[in-house]
Formats: sequence, C-alpha cells, structure tokens
Amino acid sequence: MNDKERLYFDALNEIAEHVGDSFENPISLSLLCLRLEISIREKEKIYVLFNRILKTYDFDDLDIKYFREAMIEVVPRAAKFADKVVIAFIKAYARRHIPELYPFSETL
Repeated sequence: MNDKERLYFDALNEIAEHVGDSFENPISLSLLCLRLEISIREKEKIYVLFNRILKTYDFDDLDIKYFREAMIEVVPRAAKFADKVVIAFIKAYARRHIPELYPFSETL
C-alpha cells in the first residue's frame, strides 16, 4: 500500500470507528476485508459459500463452525481467526448482502 492509499485506509478506519465500527458491530464488509487482507475475489467466494450454507442447513442447525469452514476453504489463514472475526463476517454479510442470514446473525 503506498502512502496515499494508506491515508485513505486510515481515514476510512477512523470514520468507521467514529460511527461505532467493531468486530461486534461491523459497519462495512469491504472495510472488514481490507483490514484482514481479503481480496474482492475472496469476498465474492465467501458470499457464495455462505449462501450455500443457508441452502444446506435448517435455521436451527446453523453453527459458526460451518461459516468458519467456508472461510477457511477460501482463505486458509482464516483458521487462525478468532470466533469474533468469523461472527463479524456473518453479521456484515447479513446486514448488506445476504438478508436471509440476518436472523442467525442476531443470535450471535
């Protein structure tokens, strides 16, 4: 990241933090991806796999472990992510991209 890009990134983080962004309350999926160095292509693949989980399991059977496994499939280093990071992704996708995931995200 060059100096100008770093300033943009820092500015986005500062604004997001000001409006309450955190792993517990992710404001932007894209900013979350930037922070964790997840590419746009990886973000799209995770989206597909999260949707597949929703089609595979009943609501009562959903578990964080399925979402973690999906993330690891796309981003192997996600195996080292804390649960709160995986939950942040679930919440971020639910809020803007996968409304069917929202009820589950509210239980986390």
